[in-house]
Amino acid sequence: MMTLNRADALRRKLEEEHGFNAEQADGTLMVVDEMVETGFDRMLKSIADSESRMTKEMAKEFASLRSEMDARFQAIDKHFKLIEYVMPVASAFFMIAALAGLAVIADGVMKFAN
Repeated sequence: MMTLNRADALRRKLEEEHGFNAEQADGTLMVVDEMVETGFDRMLKSIADSESRMTKEMAKEFASLRSEMDARFQAIDKHFKLIEYVMPVASAFFMIAALAGLAVIADGVMKFAN
């Protein structure tokens, strides 16, 4: 009860000395609270909009990168397929060349030995 008396005395003193009106101050605080709350709502909406735009832009970038990587992997796959087809032919060619070289060397050794 003592606290209420002190608060009432302070209110009266502020009204008399400074022309302070508690009802007006309370209304002003309510308006300020509403403005702050509205500002927070707008800020949160702005953040959500920015996040949405960033998500959409990142999805576009990832799709672009994915298609570019697919194109590169297809090119690499073509090279590997070419190597798969060429490698047995090249291996056989070099084997024949090596055998022919050995035959020439063996023939030369045989002629030298006679």
